[in-house]
Amino acid sequence: MRPPFRLSIEKLKKTYAERMVLDIDELVLDSGHAYALVGPNGSGKSTLLKILAGAIDASEGGVVVHGESNPEELRVGFMPQKSYSFGFSVFRNVALALEGSGLTRSEIGERVTSALDIVGISDLADARGSSLSGGEAQRMALARILVRDLDVALLDEPTASMDITATMLVEDVLTEYREKTGCLLLVATHAPSQARRIANSIVMLSEGKVVECGDAQDVLLQPTSAQGREFLSYWSV
Repeated sequence: MRPPFRLSIEKLKKTYAERMVLDIDELVLDSGHAYALVGPNGSGKSTLLKILAGAIDASEGGVVVHGESNPEELRVGFMPQKSYSFGFSVFRNVALALEGSGLTRSEIGERVTSALDIVGISDLADARGSSLSGGEAQRMALARILVRDLDVALLDEPTASMDITATMLVEDVLTEYREKTGCLLLVATHAPSQARRIANSIVMLSEGKVVECGDAQDVLLQPTSAQGREFLSYWSV
């Protein structure tokens, strides 16, 4: 387990065709904590995750790592909202996450088998990844996260295509994974009720800006911003 670290997001901006989609003056995220990223559609949740994952660049500002960890050595995993699936087997789809890891074939096999079992799709190990349903594909993508010991795990709506049984399973799996690895877990979710179950802290975005940030109970039950109160008024927390 890596020594504690902190991600400090400073003066971060992202624009598309001169439209500002993300404008975060300051946001601090600590390792070992579970954060839920909430807010209405178009608020910038996916964009923030992609920047943190290194999938896209910020237009201005950036992320600073504080602590004993070398920023270049942080192991970061990203599960996008639309899970990608290759035409070969589910087992191989998940094993791809361990390419270049230095693990033996036997060790990779053990990790993949365990991850598939944890997310409840071990019976699909030999099925083609491209043949999976939306919910099954999301569980396969989650298995790609679980096979690695990550420092930062970023997940974008990881249960959007799942039924309630699978959703509850995944929420438990994410909690156990964070406790085992000590990673920084950041999950974007459209449902405040899910945020309350999986997160210690909540970050709420509105029009690309952080409008709420703090203890999950406090943010969900006593939002201080007009945007936060409006967003939560549509949900039963």
